[in-house]
Amino acid sequence: MNDTIASNQTSTLEFGDLSLEDAQRIFDAATRRTFKSGEKLIQQGEIGKSMFIILYGRVRMSIRREDGNEQVVNILQQGDHFGELSLLIGGRRAATATAIMDTTVLEISKRDFYALTKALPAFSIKLSRTIGKWLLGAQTRSISRHKHGIIGLVRTTELTSFIAQSIASYFASKNKRIEIFTDRVSFWELTAHNNIFPIHALNQTYGDFKFLHDLAAATNRCDHVFVDLFGARVTAELLLQCERIWWFMEQNIPATATITDQAEQILKQHSELKNRLQIVWIQPKSYNLADNSPSTISTHLDPIRCIYNAYNKEVRPADMTRLYHIARDVQLGLALGGGGAHGLAHIGVIAAFEEQGLYFDRVAGTSAGAIIAVGLGAGFNPKHLLNLFNNEMKPPRILTYFPKATQFHLWTLFRFGLIEHRFRKYLKDLKLEQLLLPVHTISTDLITGQAVIRSSGEAVSCVLESINYPVFGKPIWRDGLALVDGGVLINVPSSVLRKQQTGYIVAVDVGAKLQPTFGKNTPQTRASEMKHVGYFSTLNRVLEVSSYELAKMHMSESDFLITPDTSAYPFADFTRGEQLFEIGYNAAQKAMPELKQSYERFVEME
Repeated sequence: MNDTIASNQTSTLEFGDLSLEDAQRIFDAATRRTFKSGEKLIQQGEIGKSMFIILYGRVRMSIRREDGNEQVVNILQQGDHFGELSLLIGGRRAATATAIMDTTVLEISKRDFYALTKALPAFSIKLSRTIGKWLLGAQTRSISRHKHGIIGLVRTTELTSFIAQSIASYFASKNKRIEIFTDRVSFWELTAHNNIFPIHALNQTYGDFKFLHDLAAATNRCDHVFVDLFGARVTAELLLQCERIWWFMEQNIPATATITDQAEQILKQHSELKNRLQIVWIQPKSYNLADNSPSTISTHLDPIRCIYNAYNKEVRPADMTRLYHIARDVQLGLALGGGGAHGLAHIGVIAAFEEQGLYFDRVAGTSAGAIIAVGLGAGFNPKHLLNLFNNEMKPPRILTYFPKATQFHLWTLFRFGLIEHRFRKYLKDLKLEQLLLPVHTISTDLITGQAVIRSSGEAVSCVLESINYPVFGKPIWRDGLALVDGGVLINVPSSVLRKQQTGYIVAVDVGAKLQPTFGKNTPQTRASEMKHVGYFSTLNRVLEVSSYELAKMHMSESDFLITPDTSAYPFADFTRGEQLFEIGYNAAQKAMPELKQSYERFVEME
């Protein structure tokens, strides 16, 4: 290790009111150790024999939950310390500490720890304050956010070389302090970004330790550090310093075998990187989404799919926001409830969201909400979605002169399979896995009485299952399943998103208010004046009331709720698209000040 760096640590560490002389006593008593990225410093459950102070680097503290999954509880960096709690109480380690970049620490043995706490009151006070903060956080159950401090941006083609600049500009527009370490300094010098540093790790004469120290120090100065380099130049040592690696590839161009093979070889040798490397597929804006590429790099993280404008090479704001949310360690979801034609109000809500720059990382939809969810995932804008409904769901003009024409039109669409043909005009054979963001559709299985959640499979088939309203159609038969409308069990699918570890959920319930009349009968209508209602209308009302009550249970999983009042319009009337759009838009605008504050507070919480 560079001796100059090591000797300077006594002055850079902040240990309460510790003097330089006392700090030197700690250094003299401790053992300096270096851990490679991915190495564990301590293991949950083992007997504690020492504590650690980080000289430089970053350490992830995590616990293993009862369900077997790992939960990150903290990210520690230069000057932070850990491991003392098990020494004080004589117990086992409560968490696992893993280096997330090459990290150098001071390790203090149990014997020296007790000697130092007795001899150095300031040292004891610092430890007490840290433990007090941990206890306060546990009592208040405060959310601990673990943003990705160092993010690798790996370009593989000429087009993807422009993405790093767009990402840096987007983060800067969010008032985030960023620094960039790059193998193309001259490129960045032509941009508006400052704080550009060469990746000297590629130059062996510079010294790896100095570079790693500079990289770790940058995380203390700013919100995010980007490591920008070309795919052919990546090394395992560089990638292992990044907490998240975005590997950019064009989806409609075969990947260069050399770069792909190199990445696979690195992942094979360093399995820890499979939890960090995430493929970001880039494709041009068009009416057809690209197929899943056969040449892919195997990692444990789901790929991200982005659309760019072929004229200016800019990525969609929705996709840039998703990348930003990943960096901030947040996931936001949108739950779209069922409600027949009332679901057209969802389009107005989404239009209002996009005007204000509110985008989501995951969406779940039931019935009409499933149609909108898939359309949103396919990249359709609100105007396009509204035109789709107006063109395909409205009855022919001649039918509008007949009573109950809208109900009859829907019945024919379902009974004769016409609705599938109309959806395929727009979605063709797209699979949910090809969509631009994760989409979940909900249907109900009449055999088991359970909800069926689709997160993969042919998009049109998933939508048809979710919208299969029992009044209009027969069950859709799959292997061991008889599927009907998801609203029978889960009309507003907030709970579905919560099970996907979504941290913040906005739900839209277009059926929060029932139509005030039933067959022109109101609560004030006398028995002798009651109008008789037919079988289909009665069954339709039964399902509507059932969904209305069930929605209350599942909406409890939401963090914010928008309830457009669509009760003035019939459940099956798709001729009122513009009016329902306006209702949804106005409901979202009314809630916007409170929603935007809540949304941004969640995203930016440290």
